[in-house]
This record gives sequence, structure tokens and C-alpha cells, in this order.
Amino acid sequence: MRNIVVTGALLALVALPVRAQQTGPIIMKGGSHSPVPDPTFAVPTDLTYKVAWDIRVGAPKPGEPNAAFEVPARFLNQSVGIGVPRTNVQIAVVVHGTAGEELLNNDEYRSRKGVDNPNIALLDEMSRAGIRIIICGQTVAARKMPREKILPFVEVSPSAAWAHAVLQKQGYTLNPF
Repeated sequence: MRNIVVTGALLALVALPVRAQQTGPIIMKGGSHSPVPDPTFAVPTDLTYKVAWDIRVGAPKPGEPNAAFEVPARFLNQSVGIGVPRTNVQIAVVVHGTAGEELLNNDEYRSRKGVDNPNIALLDEMSRAGIRIIICGQTVAARKMPREKILPFVEVSPSAAWAHAVLQKQGYTLNPF
């Protein structure tokens, strides 16, 4: 009887669907990239990657998307494309300076800039994909950004410097671009 139960359990495990490694993009609203066939610099797929970006410059004109937000989205999309498991990639984005206002909700952005915030869809999708978006509290204060007007998924740090210090202690590397 015991052998039948064990055999049944093993057969049930074999019958479970195998979840394939995701190879397509995770972020659909941005982060496009070109596949590189046969790269000569190998990216180990069994390591954990914790990467932070520092974004301090806003888009050149109100109503234009900030191209800097594309870079961490591209990194995430590339990672699954080259075979790094999604669970092995952790991303944080620290925003300050003129880029800070791009984390405002649409009503507040429109009242300040006269146009809709073109960054919201990408930022929302990045957040839902697990990318941490952190704003500098000094930017919030200097630019008089009420917390309730900041996108709800954005974390507020005492400063960009503190956000980077904590992320570094947590093992994140700062991406230089």
C-alpha cells in the first residue's frame, strides 16, 4: 500500500506542468532592446543581480517621457532574454532633482506642467514588475511635492544619499548610466 501511495505521489509530481523560464519582455510599456547573438562577454545566469539607478535629470520638455526610466526597464527585459531567472534580478531606482516631479500623479503634474505625465504608465508597470522606485525626501521638500500627490507606489527616503547608502548595504551596485 505504501508503495502505491509513493508511486502515486511521484506520478502526480511528474504530471505537474513545468513553468518555462520567461524569455519575453516583462515590461511592455518600455525597455525595448536588441538581442545580441553569440556575445563574447558571458553573463552568468545563476547569480543574483541587485542593481540601482540614480535618476536626477527630468525630461527636456514637459510632456516628454524621461528616457532614463527606460534603462532599468531594459535591464530587466534583457535579463530574462538572456536567461537570468526573474527571481535573480532586483532593481531599484532612486529619483531626485528635476526628475522628481515626474513621480507626481497626473493631476498634480498637469497642474504644474500643463500636460499629462507621460511617465506614469511605464513607472506603474515597473513597480508592478517589482522594481522599487524611491524618491529623495529633500527633492520632495524643495519642490513642494505633497506626499499624497506622489504616485502611490513610490517610496520616500530621507534623501537620495540615504537611499543609495541603504541600497549599497543591501548589496545593490550603482549602475553608472
